[in-house]
Amino acid sequence: MNPDVEQTARTLVTAATEATTIPELGSVISRQIAELVPHDGYMLRGVDPITGAACFLTKEHGYAADFYRELESAEILGHGQHTLTALVGRGRPVAVLASDPPDRRHRVRHQEIMNTIDVGSEMRVALTLKGMTWGLLVLLRARGSRPFSTADAVNADRLAGPMAEALKQYVAGRFLRPVRSAPPPGIVVIDGSDTIRAVTRTGHEWVSKLVQDAETADESEIFAHVWNIALMARQPGRQALSRIPGPDGWIVLEAQRLDDSDLGGVAVTIQSASSDVLLPAAAVLYGITSREQEVIRRALDGLAVKQIARSLNLSLHTVNDHFKAIYRKTGVNSREELLSSLSR
Repeated sequence: MNPDVEQTARTLVTAATEATTIPELGSVISRQIAELVPHDGYMLRGVDPITGAACFLTKEHGYAADFYRELESAEILGHGQHTLTALVGRGRPVAVLASDPPDRRHRVRHQEIMNTIDVGSEMRVALTLKGMTWGLLVLLRARGSRPFSTADAVNADRLAGPMAEALKQYVAGRFLRPVRSAPPPGIVVIDGSDTIRAVTRTGHEWVSKLVQDAETADESEIFAHVWNIALMARQPGRQALSRIPGPDGWIVLEAQRLDDSDLGGVAVTIQSASSDVLLPAAAVLYGITSREQEVIRRALDGLAVKQIARSLNLSLHTVNDHFKAIYRKTGVNSREELLSSLSR
């Protein structure tokens, strides 16, 4: 690895762990890679590593929410050669797109969007780590600037893993806990033409937690995640669930098709994430084993160590070793702290 790339990779992960918000995380990644891959704007899209559903978006001088919806639609429907899924599937995490001259590898509509905001060159970087996908970084250069080059793509390729590690470490640094003092679950009903037909009062409260500046954001930005998870629910075999790391705790979006399934109606539930939803994420983020998850589940049910040992046919010593391993991996100091963190 190029010494400059190696140094950037080291400082990138360290700086990301010190970020306190998702917009700050995006800014940190952008600043850290700017010398090796200069750019004028970016979009950082995080995904639930288990379901592949979008879980956050932050940007600076990037595309509007309408483009984000198109990007997500292409991702979910399997359209386009440069979606996150396509990049990962090809084993080449970086793709460069140009608006002029016309590039047949991406859709005309995308070219129109690039031209509208004077984007001359775009680079997409899949953020994967050890076979797990964590997000997509879209870098932009203005029309008139030098287009992204092969050398830029090589640097981005070398930094893709460290950027994925930085994203993972940021998320892992916010221990898995549900939102405290949360309102009741909210419901958003969307019809087959993606028109919002009904939103409960608490639905409005929850949706506002999904964007950084709800007061100034338009409807496309506010409901972007809701539309995307609804589209995912319409696809056979897809788990329409996304775990979202919010500033006050973890939120879960889950979509189900309505009985009028032929019409494409979907109900999206938004609520504080339960321990059942968070434990699979803990396995990915902290390396919690299946046996350790069983220990946690029984502890959440109120079982004492002796009862946990009996129910799992383990010794007291082994159960206590499991607890110690869980504390070490997650950074908590006691059973009480662990259970308090995971309980609503």
